[in-house]
Amino acid sequence: MKTNLRSIAFMAVAFLIAALAPFGQGSVTFAQPAATTPVLTASVASAQQADPEKLYHDAWQAIQDNFLHRDRLKDWDKWEHKFAGKLMTEDDAVRAINQMLDTLKEDYTYYKSANMVQNDKNRAAAKNVVTYKLLAGNIGYIQIRTFSSENTAAEVEAALKAMPNAKSYIIDLRGNGGGYVMQAFEVFSLFVDQGTFTTLKGHYKGAPYKEEYVVEKAHLENIANGTVTKYDRRPNLTGNKPVVILVDADSASASEMLTGALQDSGRATVVGVKTFGKGIAQIAPALPNGGAVRVTFAEYFLPGGSSIHRKGITPDRVVRRSTSGDSQVAEALKVIDEKLK
Repeated sequence: MKTNLRSIAFMAVAFLIAALAPFGQGSVTFAQPAATTPVLTASVASAQQADPEKLYHDAWQAIQDNFLHRDRLKDWDKWEHKFAGKLMTEDDAVRAINQMLDTLKEDYTYYKSANMVQNDKNRAAAKNVVTYKLLAGNIGYIQIRTFSSENTAAEVEAALKAMPNAKSYIIDLRGNGGGYVMQAFEVFSLFVDQGTFTTLKGHYKGAPYKEEYVVEKAHLENIANGTVTKYDRRPNLTGNKPVVILVDADSASASEMLTGALQDSGRATVVGVKTFGKGIAQIAPALPNGGAVRVTFAEYFLPGGSSIHRKGITPDRVVRRSTSGDSQVAEALKVIDEKLK
């Protein structure tokens, strides 16, 4: 059965297949790590105090079932009952959870308070995250600031439809720190007839996990451990017109995923400097207090099979941004001119 992607509401799993929400309210995200240490106290957003023992154990279980780096869980069993009988309040449980998670030494795995979860939902509802304009020579310029909004793909589609006479496109992903894989996947479909977007390999629900995202001519496919789910797709609105992607050191995660997929497929030329290098994915299993545990559960691979984690993507044309003018846009225009000759 097909499901229209545009009708999927932001509920349990933001913009991904339901299978990726093992605790009912998870989400897969691709964003840079928190700039500061996560809040250690329970959020006032919880309507009532959660059972501290259950809160702690649910966090422990989320890691046990889904954490990518299995070698770091050799002594994980000792944490399951480490605080038994000692957790009197929700704040006690949150402090214990943070102490436990710190031992994993993984920047992208951490406790999220209910307020942080709500902030994610607010970002998901954000509008006007895409801007566009038609440059001289009928060159369409589209800046995508984030993939953390459920409106990103729809706004990119609207931008393309607003510039039907564009001869080529510059897609600006500079400063785009990532967001939801499904949003980037849908944007990819606006530029190709068919092709592989990405492959995830990791650990999920206590077992090895593999997931592929593929654009077919008539639909999108998600293949999770061999199970195929089909979705309606957005149309390729760009044909075979030249595409240039602009990136910088802050282009991360989902933006790297889109960049790498378009580069590997030969669909786009990449201009700028080496990207951030985040090639791992997270889910966010919900906790009884309205918070969540953000868990790194998979590494992703570009269509050509490479991992960019801690490596980044090297542009086809390495150009640093100048202090006067925009040398990277200038280079993009040069690339387009060469391709249109």
